[in-house]
Amino acid sequence: MAGEDIIQFIWKHRLNIGTFLHTTCGKEIKVLSPGEQNFHAGPDFFNARIRLKHIIWAGNVEVHQRASDWYRHGHHIDPAYNNVILHVVGSYDADIYNSLGRRIHTLVADYPSSLIQGYRTLKKNEDWLPCSSYIKDIPVPGLKQWLNRLQIQRTQQKSQRFGSMGSSPNRDKDEAFYLALASGFGLPLNSLPFELLSKGIPFQALLNFRDNLQDLEAIFFGHSGLLYPARNLGPYPSSLWERYGDLRQCLPGNPVSQHLWKFLRLRPASFPTLRISQFAATLHQNIPLVDSILSAASLTELEQILRAGASVYWNTHYLFGKCSPPSPKYLGQHSVSILIINVIIPFLYALDRIERGRKYGSKADEIYSQLKAESNQVIHNWRNYGIRAENARESQALLQLFNVYCKQKRCLDCQIGIGLLEAAIHEKK
Repeated sequence: MAGEDIIQFIWKHRLNIGTFLHTTCGKEIKVLSPGEQNFHAGPDFFNARIRLKHIIWAGNVEVHQRASDWYRHGHHIDPAYNNVILHVVGSYDADIYNSLGRRIHTLVADYPSSLIQGYRTLKKNEDWLPCSSYIKDIPVPGLKQWLNRLQIQRTQQKSQRFGSMGSSPNRDKDEAFYLALASGFGLPLNSLPFELLSKGIPFQALLNFRDNLQDLEAIFFGHSGLLYPARNLGPYPSSLWERYGDLRQCLPGNPVSQHLWKFLRLRPASFPTLRISQFAATLHQNIPLVDSILSAASLTELEQILRAGASVYWNTHYLFGKCSPPSPKYLGQHSVSILIINVIIPFLYALDRIERGRKYGSKADEIYSQLKAESNQVIHNWRNYGIRAENARESQALLQLFNVYCKQKRCLDCQIGIGLLEAAIHEKK
């Protein structure tokens, strides 16, 4: 017998609409709209429309594996289910009534055994991709269309952090961007302490010291918690600590706990000590932030804004007090691309929603298409199945597809899985 998720899938995608449908009491039924699926408490589908004989009904639809589940779930005493106009089930084993005593029409889902077999194959497949046996046969146009939707989905999720900007003045946009940029500088392992650090240093306070890089470094290193144990390890950390003592009164709250910063399993070029100095340099050179980003006429200019170097001390250090072979410490191309993908592009999309007509979304699309596809294990694995990302837009879509759908085996929500099961449902029973 099909599970509730399969029955919801059949109803949502109208996969038995072509059959001659009747309710369990013999009334002819035509589905005009399955409604909108509800992922929260309440009936499974809202605002459905059906025709029973010659009367059109509008309301909600509830789905169960067995009709008697209606009682097991307590819907017969819940007024929230009084607007249910149809009960769709896999097995009809009881008539059901709502809390008003009205009988609810019931429809038994029609499906072939091949649908269940196809679904079980996807769920039980232990390969990296549940649909590994079919993915190479997916038509390219359909796959490209699905990837485009996934990229939009992923970017919208990332742009939610800018939702509070509203139609506020540029200063508030600068502050929202500053907080997001700080979190981005902490990738891959130090986003949380970077976020705590930026929240503990109000953007308005930074405006008073933006012209002095040493002041900015003193503020960020001092409030990071990393400077205190290093304050006696040479002239540079000593001078920063002394200056931080002068500026400490401008900062609310306490410094970030030192133990939150991660160094283990990071390449030295990604150590938070370097990233803090590079972040301070980026602010020093580019406040007002939003104006700097929007004024970049090309991807190259945008990358140049983010490729700030750490201060001179870090040319011969990765950690306070420990010398290393001399080399300038600029943010690398990979890190710059990660910042553009995770901060700049979502910010431009958010700004496009706020200030319509300014074509910020088009600018984000252009940047996305120009960026090279990311190189990581997930993208490499996709290549093994014959799917290659042509640019960052497509690599982000493939990351979204794997992490949100394939990894969690949400085949019933994936256009690839839907296509496979739709084909199966039209096979002979």
